[in-house]
Amino acid sequence: MKRTYDFATIGFRPYAETEEFVTIGVVALDVAARHFDFILQKAQKTGRVLGMFPAIEKTLYREARNKLEAEFDGIRQAVNGLGVEVPLFPPFREKENGLFAAITSPREGVFCFPVKGRRMAEDMKTVLEKLKARFIDQDGFTIHQAAEQQMAKALRRVLEDAKILPAYAKDVKIGPEEYHVIFTLAHLTGDRRADRALRPLNFDLPTSTDIFNHGDEWTQKIKRLRQLGFRPDRCLVTAREPNEEAGLRRNAFLQIQKELLNDDFVFVGEFETDKVVDFARLPEAPDLKLA
Repeated sequence: MKRTYDFATIGFRPYAETEEFVTIGVVALDVAARHFDFILQKAQKTGRVLGMFPAIEKTLYREARNKLEAEFDGIRQAVNGLGVEVPLFPPFREKENGLFAAITSPREGVFCFPVKGRRMAEDMKTVLEKLKARFIDQDGFTIHQAAEQQMAKALRRVLEDAKILPAYAKDVKIGPEEYHVIFTLAHLTGDRRADRALRPLNFDLPTSTDIFNHGDEWTQKIKRLRQLGFRPDRCLVTAREPNEEAGLRRNAFLQIQKELLNDDFVFVGEFETDKVVDFARLPEAPDLKLA
C-alpha cells in the first residue's frame, strides 16, 4: 500500500539577494506515521556548487552542509521517536501539517527549500530515491545550467541599467495551464501571454549533439506555444557560442542559429547589449538608452 509523503528540495543559496541556488538534497515526511528522513549530496561533491558559485570556498560550503546534516539528523531522531525531544517544534505537535512547515520554513543562512510537493510511494527509501533521481541526479544542477543562470543575471542587469526592467516580468511562465515555457524576461499582455520575451541560451556545450539537442528543445517549445496560440509576438535569444572557430560544435551552433532565425527569433550574442536594449525598448518609451 502506498503512503503519502510531503517533500521539499534543499537549495544552497549563498547570496540571498540573487535568488540563485543549487539543489543539494531532499527531505520527506510521512505525516500520518510521523516519519522524517532526508538525503544530502556528499560533502566532497562540490562540482555543481563551485560551477554556480566559483567564488565560494569549498571549506565554507562543506562546513555549512555538515552543520545542516547534523541539524536534520537531530530532527530525524526526534520526529521518528528515537528518544530525543523536539525542542524546535513544540507548537506544532498536534497539527498535522505543522511539523513539515516548521522543518522547511524560511530561515536565515545559506539554505532554502525552493520546491515543495507531495508524492506517493511504497516506503520512505523509495520516495527519497525517486526524489534524488528527479531533482539531483538526472535533472539536477549542471555547469551548463549555471552558465545560463549567470547569463540570465547579466541580461536582467542590462535592462536594469537601461531603466527598462520594471516593465518586464522575471522568470515568467508563458502558455496555457496545460503547457508553459519559462522565459527569463517577458513583457506581458495579460492571460499568460507576452509581446516580447527574452531568454539566454548557452551553446558552449561539450559536443555537437548537446548543442543540437539544446537548440531542438527550444524550437519545439516555441512550436508548441504557437500551436496553442501563446507564442510571444517577438522572442530574443542571447547566445553563448562554442569556444572554437571551426569544427563539429561550431557547425552545430550555426545550424541551430539558422533554424532559430528562420523561426523569427532575434538572435544576438550574449554581450551585444545595444541590440538587447533595442529589442526590449517599448514603443511608448523609445528614447531609453543604456545608462
